[in-house]
Amino acid sequence: MSLTARLAALRVNPMLKLALRSLRGRPSRTLLTLLGIVLGVAVILAISITNLSTVRSIQDLFAEASGNAQLMVVSAANDEQGFAESIATRVRSVAGVEHVAPVVQEHTSLADVAVGSDRTASWTGLAASGLLLYGIDPEADRAVRDYVITAGEYLGGSIDAHKIVLVQDWAEDNDIEVGEDIALWSDSGVQQVLVVGLMSKSGAGKLNNGAFGIMPLGAVQDIFGRSGDIDSIDIVVSANQRNTTGIEQIKDAVQERLGEDYAVIYPSTQGDKVTRMLDSYQMGLSFFSGMALFVGVFMIYNAFSMTVVERTRELGMLRAVGMTKAQVRQQILIEAILLGCAGVALGVLLGVALSTGLIGFMEGLVSQDVTRVRIPIGGLIKAVGVGLAATLVAAMVPAVQAGRVSPLEALRARASAQEPWFIERGWPLGVGLIIVALFLMFGFPSAESMLLQSLNSLALTLAFGGATLLVPAVTAALDRYVRLPVTRVYGNEGRIGSSNVQRSRLRAALTVASLVVGISMIIAIGALTTSFKRDVGEWIGSYIGGDLYAYGSLPLRTDLSARIEAIDGVEAATPVRYASVTWVRPTADKETIQFRAMDPASYRRVTEFNLVDARLDPAELADELAQGDVVFVSTIMAEKYGLQVGDSLTLQTRRGLRDFRIAAVVVDYMEQGLTVQGSWKDMRRYLGIHDAEFFLIKTAQGADVAAVQQRITDQFGERDHLTVQSNQVIKEEATAITSQTFAMFDVLAVISMVVAALGVVNTLTMSVFERTRELGMLRSIGMTQRQIRRMVLSEAALIGLVGGIMGLAVGLILARLFTLGASNSQGYEVKFYLPWVPVLTSVFISLGISQVAAMLPARRAAKLRIISAIQFE
Repeated sequence: MSLTARLAALRVNPMLKLALRSLRGRPSRTLLTLLGIVLGVAVILAISITNLSTVRSIQDLFAEASGNAQLMVVSAANDEQGFAESIATRVRSVAGVEHVAPVVQEHTSLADVAVGSDRTASWTGLAASGLLLYGIDPEADRAVRDYVITAGEYLGGSIDAHKIVLVQDWAEDNDIEVGEDIALWSDSGVQQVLVVGLMSKSGAGKLNNGAFGIMPLGAVQDIFGRSGDIDSIDIVVSANQRNTTGIEQIKDAVQERLGEDYAVIYPSTQGDKVTRMLDSYQMGLSFFSGMALFVGVFMIYNAFSMTVVERTRELGMLRAVGMTKAQVRQQILIEAILLGCAGVALGVLLGVALSTGLIGFMEGLVSQDVTRVRIPIGGLIKAVGVGLAATLVAAMVPAVQAGRVSPLEALRARASAQEPWFIERGWPLGVGLIIVALFLMFGFPSAESMLLQSLNSLALTLAFGGATLLVPAVTAALDRYVRLPVTRVYGNEGRIGSSNVQRSRLRAALTVASLVVGISMIIAIGALTTSFKRDVGEWIGSYIGGDLYAYGSLPLRTDLSARIEAIDGVEAATPVRYASVTWVRPTADKETIQFRAMDPASYRRVTEFNLVDARLDPAELADELAQGDVVFVSTIMAEKYGLQVGDSLTLQTRRGLRDFRIAAVVVDYMEQGLTVQGSWKDMRRYLGIHDAEFFLIKTAQGADVAAVQQRITDQFGERDHLTVQSNQVIKEEATAITSQTFAMFDVLAVISMVVAALGVVNTLTMSVFERTRELGMLRSIGMTQRQIRRMVLSEAALIGLVGGIMGLAVGLILARLFTLGASNSQGYEVKFYLPWVPVLTSVFISLGISQVAAMLPARRAAKLRIISAIQFE
């Protein structure tokens, strides 16, 4: 080691020891600062892990289900009727195609399962109810998928044999063993199928969360009336073509061979629909990672700023014995680096642990296991980099502040360090940051999803930073008005306590800022949640019209509505069916949407169309809809794509491209609003679908709804496997799903309030510490312990009152911006509703938290020994 390096080591080691001693000597302050770093790093990393793991797991699910297949052929119409099995021969004839495996998919359920018990609510609709069946050619499918047989044997022999292989976990849950017959529901009634084997929950066995089975192709076609039809073809390309260029060339060749009625896709893209549905939620989580970053920076800055004030005398002594300003700054930054490294390490561990909970929450949303937890390298680097950078940036100002401590002033008394410039002159910069935040939030409406997430996170951080810089000016303006109610409650002690706030404006501003963050987030999240719940609630009210909702595990005949109407107490019943269809936009881009078929006449007997334009005549619209080639579009589609009444919508159907005239705009959030409503006439002739998915039932006036529900169940429950539920139950389930969606945001808001409480404790503790001698003097001239406590509590009350008022103002503005931002990112208007409950409770929370958090410092102040306090230096 060179002489220069040895001298440098000698200079660093004492400073390192001093930094460690300082951190050990103030454990509460160290833990508080560490908490800020850990919180920021953990939330950022946990959200990155959750988003990546969920999306990749969904994509892998479909990729693994296709096994060795590199390509897949599906119908371009995206309907549920599939296409001719003979298409496989045309695919096989394309050069470079080594194997093809046709598949037909059907959903069913066990005939002996209690009616309705296999029905599950899913936020994304990924998991279907009951059992998912793949009809396969056992020999051809061997080249595509590897089924791990755990008991019995694989399918073999005739492709028409009525036998099945089930996932072992699902079979065990339903007490099914190899060698026994199981009864499955089908269009033609109950069908007996022999269980010949069980397979592991891997590969295709993960589909439908393990409620999956394979049967010979011909058997599934026979049981479900799909003779000659298949739903997809898996393609394995030749070994010498299994590279990006080769696969793409074969994909184009197959597409050209089949024509525009078919789509050649990559297997993993089947999960795109689900991942698109998760975009909004993931954007929201990433949005709040910006909040976590701000909170972390705030806590670090607050703690280091307090530390500098507390160590004013110590820093003065170090300056007096020869330490330079640069070394004092270096001393503070070394402490920051030590805390940063420890905080990042703990934050990474906490982030991984937190992601487990978030992933479990996402599994509930998508109704599918997320089996592979991935730590994204980019997300890890971002979290670590942000943690270290935020620590250094947050400690920079206090470090400079520490370097300016004068030895004589510091040794003469326990004086407070000079307040930074932004206390007096920071408000213009605060206004500028808010303007930049608004531009980032609303200036890029067409940005890609990931870019929009980053911009929104940055905008939120800048907005809170700007609001923090405005706090000192606003606090000074509000001081004279809020001091009066405090003095009325606490008397003379309140007058003394409230005046103490202005003696340390930096700490007061930082504490008020922490309250503003917590309160404004509660109000903003409450507004966004309320807006979505109200919108969804209004839609649910019309979507599930009438009094009862009847559905089956299998498609139902539409004429069942006439038999239901014959039940005593039923006034009307109407069949409804959703089907996927491809919308060809004017730009030639294709979008998968839902076509909702209804019978206009019976539908209006049960409920009314949820029209946006109240001037339209529902009777005339029903007549137009019944004539065909007419659709209603959702408000989301209309706003997102600029569609209007009178425009044409081109849909890919079994009879080619068809134009439908838009007759009305309605409220419909099904499939995130990508829905059109049409007639049964068009559903049958263009999509080839004749069966209903559910029935809406209206009971006769004065009828006992529960009694009517029981009569319908008795008549059709077992025979048609029909489940009848009260609409109120369905609405409650929809509301529960909506609440579950926003539950994590509520948790983040609670975290903000915890941080706010820690800020109040920190501020008042430092206030008591600095004024130890003053408190001793007050006690010596007769002030009681009770009066000391009231004085400290009044100081907290003033901070809480100012924080509540500012938090209310910022929260209402932020709430409006959140709804505008949601509208901007989603492409449709999210109506703003004032969240009265969060608004009212947040003000009480600010006062309550300030008082609860002040209890410990107030108690400490009251218990100071008079002699020791007077002698304190």
